[in-house]
Amino acid sequence: MIWQLTPKTHNRPLIVSAYVRKYKMNRILIDGGSAVNIMSIRAMKELEISSDELSQSHLMIQGFNQGDQRAIGLIRLELLIGELSSSALFHIIDAKISYNMLLGKLWIHENKVIPYTF
Repeated sequence: MIWQLTPKTHNRPLIVSAYVRKYKMNRILIDGGSAVNIMSIRAMKELEISSDELSQSHLMIQGFNQGDQRAIGLIRLELLIGELSSSALFHIIDAKISYNMLLGKLWIHENKVIPYTF
């Protein structure tokens, strides 16, 4: 008898954890279809980031809740994902999303990351 393993297909997103400042942040989505890095206001509060630390942003982000979402501000943060240490500029949004942070294609390319979900 020959055993053949067939992989089960899935459509789950690529989610990672990282250390940001002194905290472990879970539910970070790596999304090669996103043009920007995004952080929820909920995650901003968990990381104890005050609004005084944010730079101004006039960016209107499309694709959230079937409409547009204006960024509240910008912040650059250092991330430690496994052995990868990197910096990312995040646009803060006040929207109900299922992840804490989203790392988009610019971050993926800058860090030469190859998302692999098999």
